[in-house]
Amino acid sequence: MKIGFLILLSLAFVGCAPASREPAAPSSQPASADADSDAVSPEAVAASPRIEKPPTFQKGYKLTFRSRTSDYEMTYKGQQDGMLVFHFDTREKLPFDRFYTPDLKLAGITNAQDENHFDPPIGYVDFPLYVGKKWVVPYKFYNNSRRGMGEVKVEVTAFEAVTVPYGTVDAFRIRVRNHSRDMGRNNPHQTYWYSPEIGYYVKLATSKPVYEDPFELIAVSK
Repeated sequence: MKIGFLILLSLAFVGCAPASREPAAPSSQPASADADSDAVSPEAVAASPRIEKPPTFQKGYKLTFRSRTSDYEMTYKGQQDGMLVFHFDTREKLPFDRFYTPDLKLAGITNAQDENHFDPPIGYVDFPLYVGKKWVVPYKFYNNSRRGMGEVKVEVTAFEAVTVPYGTVDAFRIRVRNHSRDMGRNNPHQTYWYSPEIGYYVKLATSKPVYEDPFELIAVSK
């Protein structure tokens, strides 16, 4: 598997929080708009909730997702060396763990055969989180056999109701462009929906599903 592909797969996941069926309540460097940016109206910015802090976590909290090929689970295992550890069980590959900073930035991915690290840690949410926020993260990635560089551009473009198999939840729509040299011209546009109610992404749409399966949340359990 190319490291660029691994990065696109791994950046989709950045944390979880205890779920509630109640409606959701209304540090990377900020970046200026670029050619890939969506237009965000002043009205949308004014109406957006502002989420000041990352979600809290309960050990054993589990989310189940559906991709084009299979269902898979993500479970919060607790902390290790100051990092939040999330375990993934899939039918497509070896089970693996993802390590996040307390503010939900991805720092590493490990399985029985390999370890991958990101410097600085990167993520698709940045707190405080609100519509109109933009940021850019240049990063390095490395494992036992190779090194590389990339850059993530992120913009929060809306706060809206989104319907997935789990139900209808309020979520931030987040536009992402990951520029990796390994991917060349194949760098896809991605849109994630992050729900403060769930504390996690509930949906992914992508311009190039061959590099990363779209997914939707189907279940939450503690």
